[in-house]
Amino acid sequence: MSSKLQLTTLAVLVSAALPAQAALYKVVEVNADPLGSVEYYGTAVEPVIVDAAIEPLGCFGASSVAGKACDSFVVANETRNWAEGFSYREEVAFAMDNSFDYIEDGYDGFEEYCFRQLGYATCEYWASNQWNGWSKELYGGATPPNNSSAFIEKTPFRSADTNVVINGLLSATEAVGNYHSTTTRNQAFTSADLGNGSGQQSRGWANKGGYTVGSISSGNSYYNYSSKAAIWEGTTPPVELPWKNTSSNGDDVYSQGSARDLAISPSDKRVYIVGYNTTADGGSRFMQATIFKQITPGGNISSGNWESNTVDGAQVKISGDYIYSNSVVTNINDNLVAIGEAKRSGEKPENGAAANRLFVVANANTANAHFLNSSDGSIFFDGAGGKMGGINNFNEIVGRIDSENHREYDGKQRRQRAFIYPYGTSAQGSVESRKAIFNGKAWLLDDLTNDGKVSGITDNNNQYRIYDASDINDAGVISATAVKCEGGYDSTSHNAYCGDGNKDETVVAVKLVPIAGAAASAIQPRGYDSTATERQGAGLGFGALTILGLFGFMRKRIK
Repeated sequence: MSSKLQLTTLAVLVSAALPAQAALYKVVEVNADPLGSVEYYGTAVEPVIVDAAIEPLGCFGASSVAGKACDSFVVANETRNWAEGFSYREEVAFAMDNSFDYIEDGYDGFEEYCFRQLGYATCEYWASNQWNGWSKELYGGATPPNNSSAFIEKTPFRSADTNVVINGLLSATEAVGNYHSTTTRNQAFTSADLGNGSGQQSRGWANKGGYTVGSISSGNSYYNYSSKAAIWEGTTPPVELPWKNTSSNGDDVYSQGSARDLAISPSDKRVYIVGYNTTADGGSRFMQATIFKQITPGGNISSGNWESNTVDGAQVKISGDYIYSNSVVTNINDNLVAIGEAKRSGEKPENGAAANRLFVVANANTANAHFLNSSDGSIFFDGAGGKMGGINNFNEIVGRIDSENHREYDGKQRRQRAFIYPYGTSAQGSVESRKAIFNGKAWLLDDLTNDGKVSGITDNNNQYRIYDASDINDAGVISATAVKCEGGYDSTSHNAYCGDGNKDETVVAVKLVPIAGAAASAIQPRGYDSTATERQGAGLGFGALTILGLFGFMRKRIK
């Protein structure tokens, strides 16, 4: 009997002795196409207002919250048929190419970016894949081939439009995002298209309290344009927020800005907007994590009523050294806790990787970055890279993080998995009884979906390994993306095979629904099989290869 079979048999015997539903979450697939002919990515979850004094445990305390069944909170998702090359969301390619040199140079530019800024040993493959996607759009005419179809749960959303992306949900039927119109690459929308003001492009990122935030870009549709963070009140024209210490572009670089999320302080109704802004340094224009703070609270959102505060510790240049290539604050909650990312410079790798580091700002009024490390939990380590997904008003942070720590520079990309981190103290708005469900620490979400069952007829959590968590609402429901092995992986281990390594795996959108009554005692951390887990490549498309760590488009870099 092979060692692999012995491990699988042992897993089956162990799972038989475990209680049913011994997990914190139920995994619910939301693909519109049950055959998996395209790849689906979960992007946002329906928001809900939860009174912490009445329903502190959210969906962990009951099967419905705020009068709505927990499994009925909807999730937005998108398809991908090929790599984007140039993200449909970002203002500039790779979230850093504000000179536009890389994407102007075609395949050679993509390869150079990879060599200089990622350092992988697989740059030829990476560049070919990304350039293939970008060229389809670049040479596809006014309406290029559609790559991103959007859905709210399984219902098509703006199906007549091209390359629709959903960055947030306003309700079960309304979203905020952008799409490719016949006149511009990026057109922002909420329930209707938003005005582009004096610019030609717009992107919508978040909507709260009647305000939408995003960006306005001015200039050529594909190359050599600048952008500014923007805020819309209802459907009125956008207000563009000025760059930090300049009103111009730099030496062959274009100033950029973006608003990614907002919060309205419960105490004085002051608006806080988070994202990034350009800071001038000689002829350079640094794209740096920024918190825009309204100077005079209330309805005045004019461009002169904002402070632009760069997040300390996440600057591009620290003590004269270029440590990070760019940085961004991605989300903020009503407690004014913010989260973000800073891309380690290709010339300053840490622990063998020029990683996308994750940080928390404990209070938006004192914009200081605390980078997640081993003191925040065993899943974090020095030099770990990842991506922030979201934070709710219980200070539960979700995203993805490196689950391996081998050297990336001159090697291969680390595998990543989704995580949740119950952050903060009661003074910061956290609820201790809810933190206790997680034993007060960070987890890979795969550990919290493990019910001990290797296979089952329905509702089989072991069919999924959760790659990315993109959003979380106050009820605790999470939007996510998973790799799926139909029927279940060979064991419950993190690195289990799918059909002995020869069975198809697909990329699917899922939502994670808390199991009412679940407690920390239900957590069963997944183990690791001792045999190697080299995938055989059966049924793997471009996105599955991304998730398995063969290339890393979502990394953020700057020259």
